[in-house]
Amino acid sequence: MIKILIIPTVLFTLISCGTDFSSKVEQTDTNTSKQDNVVKTSVIQDTTHIKNWLTKVITDYVNNDDLKTADDSLRKALTEDYYNYKYEAISLEYRDMTAKEFQEKWKAKYDTKFVGTGGFFTSVGDNGKVEVTNCKLIKSLGETAKIFHTVIHDLRWKTDYAMDITIIYKDNKLLIDDVKEYK
Repeated sequence: MIKILIIPTVLFTLISCGTDFSSKVEQTDTNTSKQDNVVKTSVIQDTTHIKNWLTKVITDYVNNDDLKTADDSLRKALTEDYYNYKYEAISLEYRDMTAKEFQEKWKAKYDTKFVGTGGFFTSVGDNGKVEVTNCKLIKSLGETAKIFHTVIHDLRWKTDYAMDITIIYKDNKLLIDDVKEYK
């Protein structure tokens, strides 16, 4: 009989205490948010990690003989806007869009005079062999982005491609958001 009375008493005590669990949830959310910011800050601040990541993205794309695999991997490393922008620039001569219309469409987000109409990272699409010979941080845009001056050397054509590549940290990953190509 005593056992039967203890269970309702304990339940009544727990319910009547009115424990507010919402503050613990808010505190957990705040702690998680702070941890996310620390991770974000540390990833975008680690220039060695970004250089290694960027070098791998470039060489894996250009040096890959499997075009579908190369394109799929590259798309994961680019923002959707940059991919669409560059793809439209590459295919401009085959589209109904004029160069003026292209510039009007993208001028608010990108400086279209630096887009280049060749392939991604090189002007030739031969999938030769390249190496990144220079990848130097030139500008930090706070805790959200960095710009790297990058030189890609095409070993087959013995040509250098100089560009400034903007890297952002979004959705827990590094992404290329712009490539200014210099001729």
